[in-house]
Amino acid sequence: MAIGRSWKRVEQLILQHLGQVEEALDNFGKAIAAYLEGDLKEAEELAYATHRAEGRADDVRRKVEAEILRGALLASSRRDILEIIEGVDKLANAAEATLDYLIPQRVAIPDEIVPLVRDIVKKSAEIFVEVKNALHLLFSDMRRALESTQKIEAMESEVDHMEREAIQKLFRMDIDLAEKLHVRGFIETLVEISDRAEDLSDRIEIMVAQRRA
Repeated sequence: MAIGRSWKRVEQLILQHLGQVEEALDNFGKAIAAYLEGDLKEAEELAYATHRAEGRADDVRRKVEAEILRGALLASSRRDILEIIEGVDKLANAAEATLDYLIPQRVAIPDEIVPLVRDIVKKSAEIFVEVKNALHLLFSDMRRALESTQKIEAMESEVDHMEREAIQKLFRMDIDLAEKLHVRGFIETLVEISDRAEDLSDRIEIMVAQRRA
């Protein structure tokens, strides 16, 4: 990666952005837990906290873009960094979208599905840990970043399996089709976090490959 004062400034902003996305995802996980426990007031407050953190992440992302537009990086690095920060931003956006679907619509999640929903949320949090590791390594030891991207891809496959299991259970239940479709929509939105993390890991792998060529 590029070295110099301007690069250090961009790196600091990227890590600051990552911190805001982490806060958004932390509040997201707590909001889902509160909702599943029937505490709608707490879930709504945590959803609002998620939105605020996502908004602060957007503010930092715009600062990164402004630095890059001022020529902070070599031309060869600018597109890569923009794609990376956009990929991280999509994780917070996915969390926000999930809560926007779940809470205002008061989705009735069957008890049989709740353990799988909790597992998906937990695995999504574990995936984000590896996203953080990958990004830190991208700036310090690029080749080792691939260790984290491989873990991200493996865990995303686990989430895919949980998603299929949840939907299969859902459609075997003796409930209205409209209710099944409502819950399926929530599950499909919920797994977007892991899907976006896998997209980001793919982008990191491409960056590493280009610089090793």
